[in-house]
Amino acid sequence: MTGWETSERVLESGAFESRQRVLVVEPAVEASEAGARTLGVTYWQAVERSTRSVVRAGWTGGGGKLKLLGGATLLTFGQPELSFDDGLVSCRHAIQGGLLALRAGGSVTLAQRPEGDRQELSVTVEGYLPRLAARAGAPQWTGMLYAKGQSPFHAAVSRRYFALLLRSQHA
Repeated sequence: MTGWETSERVLESGAFESRQRVLVVEPAVEASEAGARTLGVTYWQAVERSTRSVVRAGWTGGGGKLKLLGGATLLTFGQPELSFDDGLVSCRHAIQGGLLALRAGGSVTLAQRPEGDRQELSVTVEGYLPRLAARAGAPQWTGMLYAKGQSPFHAAVSRRYFALLLRSQHA
């Protein structure tokens, strides 16, 4: 795994965008519906493993939920949107709400795409309105829970996710 990068920015709307990526020698998943689904399933496994199952992912026909062990719903998601064409394989989840979201909006996209002679694996969050972030015009310290907790945790989950994808590729 090379080329680890992480970036984050706040949009004028107050929404957050973040992206983590790595470069790998070979595709981690096949360019198919099954490959796109594997990207999603592996990401939610990484969330559970990173929290030692204190946060669990559950999926039904209508979408998914990240829940605390005690039952509180942290985030809810729409059904996975799977895509696989022109070398891009992706699994996108629309964010619909939950305790960590100020309101519905944004998405999490897990993707694999060609990058020169390598493959790029990425986790991209777009348009997410975190409840724990500072509001426009509020003192910066009001967003410390997001900046010091949720944001670094997300980057750590992404690292674990990439490692899980590569481990399953060689299993």
